[in-house]
Amino acid sequence: MNSSVKFCVDSTLSTELARFKLSPSVYHILMGVCIANGLLSPLAVLGNGLVLVVILKFSSLYTNSNILIFSLATTDILVGLVVQPSFLAYIASKIKLNFSCEALMSYLFTEIFCLGLSIFMLCLVCCDRYFAIMFPYKYLTYATKTRVIKIVAICWGTWFAFNVICRALRVKNDEFFSPVASVVISASFILNIILNFKIFRVVRLHKRQILSHKQATLPRGKLERSGQDKDVPRARLPDTRLAITVLLISGVLILCYLPLMLTSVADMIVDEDDLFDHVIYPLAETVAFLNSSLNPFLYCLRFRELRRKVGQVLRMTSGSKNNLRHVDGSH
Repeated sequence: MNSSVKFCVDSTLSTELARFKLSPSVYHILMGVCIANGLLSPLAVLGNGLVLVVILKFSSLYTNSNILIFSLATTDILVGLVVQPSFLAYIASKIKLNFSCEALMSYLFTEIFCLGLSIFMLCLVCCDRYFAIMFPYKYLTYATKTRVIKIVAICWGTWFAFNVICRALRVKNDEFFSPVASVVISASFILNIILNFKIFRVVRLHKRQILSHKQATLPRGKLERSGQDKDVPRARLPDTRLAITVLLISGVLILCYLPLMLTSVADMIVDEDDLFDHVIYPLAETVAFLNSSLNPFLYCLRFRELRRKVGQVLRMTSGSKNNLRHVDGSH
């Protein structure tokens, strides 16, 4: 065991690492965690990187929603590029019983920043859709691209400054930083759930209004003969469709982050530090990291224009490679 771990972090985690024992069952679980993160990390980087390239390349995608998606994709890239590799190196060092202080510090310093920022960005996405469908005229007047960019920049800057200042001043993890960060992230998580519930109610109301309008404007016999009674539930206003997309993205994030939130709560109630720190937390964090790899697929699944542009970029890239092979072959 590497005794330097006792001086690696200013937290009770140091003593928990010092008494860590690697049983066969824990070994297999941690190996599974390493394999999962080894696969998910490049997927998150490549998928979200493609989303960023497409949004930057096509000015037709410069909308408020896509600006927020761009910011969310950036945080997901950081998860795949920095957090997961550090987490993977840390878990691998635990398996080898030779803890990497550098990997542990990098993982601790970046995880809360990136995961917290993901929740904040999704809250902004939910707020954007909520105000768009609740106050459409005010939204068109006040929700300009410049203001959305400023709000995103303020969120990034404030959260980054909080993390850097606390680390630079060597604020004790257990006494201030972790409790404050947990409260802020939990409040944002709860706000996200509340906004999604409100958006869901409005979307359901919109669908009822559309259905009522269809039934009022078409005779029932004609409606049944034309088969439009089956199509009515799928008829949505653009804002309603976008709101449903936000509900889907938010729902996936909530499902991925909920195990980590519940684990944090259970850890404060149940006195099983070894089980939580070396088994349950790694599993819950891996599920949370999964969200960063799933998001690009959700964007392409639900945003039709973005999906078309992604396909266009992939075809252009594939065409360029084929041309290069053709030129190389001709030589």
